[in-house]
Amino acid sequence: MRVVAVVVTFDRLPLLQRLVERLGEDVAAGRLAEVLVVDNASSDGTGEWLTGFETRSSRTSTTGEAWLQHRTLDRNTGGAGGFHEGVRWAVEETDADLVWLMDDDGLPDRDCLERLLREPDLDFWGPVVVDEEQPDRLVFPIRLPGGTRVVHDLDDVRGAAGPTGRLDDIVIPFNGVLLTRALVERIGYPRAEFFIWGDDHEYRLRAEQAGARIATVVDAAVRHPAVGSLGTPMMLGRTTYNHTPSDLKHYCMARNNTVNLRDYRGWPHVLLFWLKTVWFYLFTRPQPARIVMSARAAYAGLRGDFTGHERFLGPDTPPLVPRARHSTGGRHETTAIVVVTYNRADLLETMLTGLAKLDPAPEAVIVVDNASSDRTPDVLLGAEVPGLQVIRSEENLGGAGGFHRGVEAAHDQGFDRIWLMDDDVVPAPDCLGVLLDLDEDCLMAVREDSRGSLAEYAALRFDLDRPWAIKPKTASVVSEYADRPAMPPVVLLENVAFEGFMVRRRVVDAIGLPDETFFIFYDDCDYALRARRAGFRILGVRDAVLVRQLDFDQQHDLAGWKGYYMYRNLFAVHLRYGSNAAVRLKPWLITAGVVAVSPLRGGRAEARNAVRALRDARRMAPPPPV
Repeated sequence: MRVVAVVVTFDRLPLLQRLVERLGEDVAAGRLAEVLVVDNASSDGTGEWLTGFETRSSRTSTTGEAWLQHRTLDRNTGGAGGFHEGVRWAVEETDADLVWLMDDDGLPDRDCLERLLREPDLDFWGPVVVDEEQPDRLVFPIRLPGGTRVVHDLDDVRGAAGPTGRLDDIVIPFNGVLLTRALVERIGYPRAEFFIWGDDHEYRLRAEQAGARIATVVDAAVRHPAVGSLGTPMMLGRTTYNHTPSDLKHYCMARNNTVNLRDYRGWPHVLLFWLKTVWFYLFTRPQPARIVMSARAAYAGLRGDFTGHERFLGPDTPPLVPRARHSTGGRHETTAIVVVTYNRADLLETMLTGLAKLDPAPEAVIVVDNASSDRTPDVLLGAEVPGLQVIRSEENLGGAGGFHRGVEAAHDQGFDRIWLMDDDVVPAPDCLGVLLDLDEDCLMAVREDSRGSLAEYAALRFDLDRPWAIKPKTASVVSEYADRPAMPPVVLLENVAFEGFMVRRRVVDAIGLPDETFFIFYDDCDYALRARRAGFRILGVRDAVLVRQLDFDQQHDLAGWKGYYMYRNLFAVHLRYGSNAAVRLKPWLITAGVVAVSPLRGGRAEARNAVRALRDARRMAPPPPV
């Protein structure tokens, strides 16, 4: 049985790289014959990396043939177009018996394919798709066959599967699913015109209509980033709605779901979907503009017009290219900069001078003064910065408390974008304009030091999956790129610092305010993890330059008061977001190690900090409610 994998990718090189590495293990084990990657005209260096990898894999192959091949399309055709091309390629140009489909952001468990292949009597089957940060939770809720019950927990799926270990007649398509050649030859290829959202569901419905044997194998799993509010409860929990903050995704969902329901379920189901849409955006998440957008999308789909989504893309298609400067829905976007300062008047003065040079200028600069006792009040009083607002705290709230108050003030005043930064950075005059030119919800300026060297330590990989990763930041911008010119225009980040991090207000709507209980350290990491879990991606923007006035230094005295917060908040991050029990056990292991070596490190102060930090981290483990 020859299995060929088809992967569709677009501008997510780090995720693609980890997936290719995992698939390579299946190739080496003999379970997988070949990997076909369809590159949807990526602009982040994906094509170049694939070319190099293909060459290297052919050199190391015993046959001299590369086990990975790729094709770069001349434009972004979305997941639908990518899978149309990939399935066609596998069936028409290889001798595949089975085609294994997956997006670039999924990561199959090492035994996933092996477990799937144990089910020989199926035509269209796949694994459960679990949250990579909460693997006991499903990323895509499953409606159990034969009823209306929708489940979110893996244990519920296993219970429903029973001793057979599988759920018949249900599967989450294009996330690790296997298709037989015979089925593809019978039903054809995915509908390329759908672009994204609903193309996989339509393909499953088409297979079901053709009598395909369909199932989910509950002991096989693909790990996937959280995708936001899919399955958001509504009508007092009686049903759910697939809400997304992305206008592009929502437009395609409304259009394609309407078409699918008409074609496969009938007009009564179309009407029910529309009642749910109106209810959801009037009462559950009041956004009347979404109702109008949904109506336009559905009308276009019913007329056979599948081009309307293109207006949500750039002129050259990639979503990382701006649609329009400083606009959202045709209106000007307002920006508030939030700065937190404490007893660093000289640094603050230099920073405010830099903010005054920004072009375009922000609508507001909100400075939270954490009860400074130096000349900070005089600096703020004499600053000539348009739109300056000062929030004077009566006590030192720490960076976390300061950003909590500043973001709250900016959000309450209705600003569209909120740009966070400490008092020791200075943006280049065009930095704000570069960020505003990108139609993204979470953006990060890229820092350099006063000598012009790259100093961006935001994580490309923040590993909360493997317990042996003592330091979860396993790759950063500065560790992967020698200098700024070596970077692609944007990079996908997994955590950030509050030194140039910009969010749209919809992010704050979705995840709330920074957690003030952190006081200092890891509050920015926590906020980034919450944003990613809510389905927002974070992009570091190469040409948005932010200069640090001080050299980067995180070598704090772990026996002092800062050491307590370093340990406590590191532990809290592991307890909140560790993807498995072993990772969540790390705080205890680290504490035990610190206590054990404390006699050799010159005292017990650090050990006391670690023990107290572990106790207190457990009390703050639940994320703040939204």
